[in-house]
Amino acid sequence: MPAIAGERREIRGMVEVVLAMVLAGSSVVVGKLLSVRIPVFLSAELSLCFALLAILPAQIARRRELLLLGKRELSFMFLQALFGIVLFRVFTLYGLHFTTAAHAGLITSASPAVMTVIAAVALKERMSARGAAGAALAMGGILLINFSGISAPPHPGFLWGNLLVLAATVCEVFLTIFRKSSGGRVGSITNTTVLVAMSAVMLLPFALLDLRSFPLDRIEIVGWLALFYYGAIATVIAYILWGHGALLIPAGRTGIATAAMPLSALILSAIILGEKLGMVHAAGCAAVIAGLALGRK
Repeated sequence: MPAIAGERREIRGMVEVVLAMVLAGSSVVVGKLLSVRIPVFLSAELSLCFALLAILPAQIARRRELLLLGKRELSFMFLQALFGIVLFRVFTLYGLHFTTAAHAGLITSASPAVMTVIAAVALKERMSARGAAGAALAMGGILLINFSGISAPPHPGFLWGNLLVLAATVCEVFLTIFRKSSGGRVGSITNTTVLVAMSAVMLLPFALLDLRSFPLDRIEIVGWLALFYYGAIATVIAYILWGHGALLIPAGRTGIATAAMPLSALILSAIILGEKLGMVHAAGCAAVIAGLALGRK
C-alpha cells in the first residue's frame, strides 16, 4: 500500500507540474494577443492587478508572514520584482511585437539552461559536464531558430524581438537567484503577493502614461479575457500548481516537465494564432527538450 500511495503521489505531482508548464507556454500565446491590442505598460499593469486579486484570498490566510519581512527580505523582493516581473513582462511583450509566439516559447523554455550558466557564475554553483552539455544543446536550439529565420524573417524586426525575449528569460532567472539569496524566511505565496504588489507600483506611472492615449474603453472583450488569463491563471494558478507539484516528485523530473512549455507554446501558437510551424521549429524544440533532459538527468 505505501508503494501504491507513493506512486499516486508522484503521478499527481507530475500532472501538476506539467499543467503548470502548459499554462506557462500558453502565457506566451496570450502575451502575443495582448501585444497587438493593448500598450505594453498598461497591459502589464492590468494583468498584475488581476494576479493580485487572484492571490489575495490565499495571502489573507498567511498574513502573519508579512511581519517576518525585514530590510534584507524587502531589498531582495524589490530586485525579484524588478527583474522577474517588471522587466520580464516588458521585454516579453515588446519582443512579441516583432517575433512569433512559437519562437518566444522556445526561447523562454530554455530558462533552466540559462539558470545553469548564470548560477555557476553568480552563485558559484558547480556546473557538471552533463549540465554544461545540456545548456549548450538548449542554447544551440535557440540559435537554430534565430538564424534560420534570417533568410525569411516572419517580421522585419524578428531578431530584435527574439533578443528581447532572451533578455526576458535572463531576467526571469535573476528572480530565482535573488529568491535564493534572500534566505527564504517567508512562504512562496507571501513572496509572490509582495512581488506582484511591488511590480504593480513600479509599473503604475508608465501605465498611466499609456492610459492617456489608450483609454480603458478601447479594450475589447478579447483583451479583457486575455488580461484575466495572463494574470490570474497563467501567473497565479501556474505558480501554485508548480509550487505544490514540485514537492511531490524528484527534482530531476521537474526539469523534464519543463519540456511541456515549448510544446504548449508551439501547439497553441499554431491553433490560436495560426502561426506556421516547420521542421526548424521541430528541430529547435527537440534540441531544447534534449538539453533540459540531459542537464536535469
